Amino acid sequence: MSSFLNRATRVVVVGVGSDFRGDDSVGVEIVRKLRNRVRSPNVLIVEGGVAPENYTSQIRRFKPSHIILIDAADFGAKPGDVVFADPAAISGRSISTHTIPLSVLAGYLKEQTGAEIMLLGIQPGQVELGSKMCEAVKSSMNRVLDMLTEELKPK
Repeated sequence: MSSFLNRATRVVVVGVGSDFRGDDSVGVEIVRKLRNRVRSPNVLIVEGGVAPENYTSQIRRFKPSHIILIDAADFGAKPGDVVFADPAAISGRSISTHTIPLSVLAGYLKEQTGAEIMLLGIQPGQVELGSKMCEAVKSSMNRVLDMLTEELKPK
């Protein structure tokens, strides 16, 4: 994460997911908590939910140098494992109920803003409708939250 944000001047963090599907809510939960920890005019925190594409104009107007998309992503690991990847690298592997794939959204934002884009994916364990977030994902959520708080604090 540090190397990704090394030359960042304006950062957008987008949390993606559904509150109704257990571990799929991890992205939105992280950005909700991050809002209370990071207050900087150079950081825009977006709760994208299941339709993050609805926030593209707000993101474009912010003129970010870097964009971090946070979502539950099935990359065949243990629940709670974390991956940092180019969104295209796990295209089609997101488990969320998004209206468009994150790889398409990332491509559009890259084209429109020129920003560097990274997916921070957390392997879900349970995503059934009405399920709760599992302990392994909660633990990873807290570690990611602490890491982002440190990386995004004004220097």
